[in-house]
Amino acid sequence: MWNDFLTVLAVFLGVVFLIGSVDDLFIDLCHWIGGLKPRKIPLEAWRKWKDQPERPIAVMIPAWKEASVLESMVRTNLSRIQYDNYKWYIGVYPNDIETVEIAQALEKAYPSKVQVVVTDRPGPTSKAHCLNCIIRVIDESAQRARAEGVKSKQFVPHFVAIHDAEDVIHPDSFTAVNAQGGHLDFVQIPIFSLPVSAKLWVAGTYLDEFSEIHMKEIPVREMLNMPIPSAGVGTFFSWKILSVLEKRFGYCFNENNLTEDYEISQRIARLGGLQTFLLIRDQNGQILATREYFPDAMGRSVRQKVRWTTGIALQTLNQWGWFGPSKTPGYYFKNIAAAYGLFRDRKSLWANPAALAAWTLLFVVVASGAKISNHPWVHLLLLVNLVLFALRMVQRARFTNMVYGKVHG
Repeated sequence: MWNDFLTVLAVFLGVVFLIGSVDDLFIDLCHWIGGLKPRKIPLEAWRKWKDQPERPIAVMIPAWKEASVLESMVRTNLSRIQYDNYKWYIGVYPNDIETVEIAQALEKAYPSKVQVVVTDRPGPTSKAHCLNCIIRVIDESAQRARAEGVKSKQFVPHFVAIHDAEDVIHPDSFTAVNAQGGHLDFVQIPIFSLPVSAKLWVAGTYLDEFSEIHMKEIPVREMLNMPIPSAGVGTFFSWKILSVLEKRFGYCFNENNLTEDYEISQRIARLGGLQTFLLIRDQNGQILATREYFPDAMGRSVRQKVRWTTGIALQTLNQWGWFGPSKTPGYYFKNIAAAYGLFRDRKSLWANPAALAAWTLLFVVVASGAKISNHPWVHLLLLVNLVLFALRMVQRARFTNMVYGKVHG
């Protein structure tokens, strides 16, 4: 009886893994058939990009307890970025005195490039709240500019970008985004971890995951006309679409969602906003991307990934339904590709428990000496899953190798 129960559980989990693996295999095939890889931009095209009129870009940096990194981040990126028409908006909290003082010193040192925004509530709040406070300040400038007319000197952005206080921004990212045209509502550039030692296994998972996601998953989504999710940094929104969101919903970033970046990108897609993922190589042949360090401690990593799963797979589903709430006309995803993208986003709801159950089953079988059925169909299921698992490892190694080289690959 005990062995029969373990066999049934093994077969059930095997079928679950098979479904998930075939799903991933489909993405692999789409990537291969589409020949998707970073575009090489000729030097002549780069020169034309740099000669184009620069649209104003506002860069929002929410900063809670970022005193140790904020100054170096701003000064370093100010010296690196090959673009002039942009401005930092640093969101700080009134009870985070050390960060406020550093931000104000930066504002004094770079008055034309840095503006400090003090939130209306003490921290910590949510990233969405801080971003909304910054949006309100930008909107006040836009309103003053409309009142003052063509002679106004107010800074009114065409694009609004999100970055964190740890980001290393690519020198040409603003130029590349500007060159895509003013018609876009949403542009996401790749996000990669800064290189770390191959001995750091927790931090290393981010190297692996983001390499595969931003080199394969997101390009396939764009090819199949799926919604493109925001990565939380390196995301550029048109000021026009943010104004539409404010009027339509009464807010830009959802303060009741742990993944406000994913949620806002879904709302933009549902409203028909034009999205693109900018996967290109710079003038030196390197992938144009924003880079930062990710958590290297197990506890921080677990909390972060639980937050991602909760916001993406649970809160967004609860707030907006699978396709969109019936009481919001014109706010539906109506094509099968979009529905498939949402399925993949919510896959963790059953894939993560299945993985935990499988590890538990393995431990029980090994510890108790129990036997799984020798039926040929059971063996075939396990063998197919083993082959597909090996393919997953090869794929992840391949994309990690592309970004970080053979050691990490």
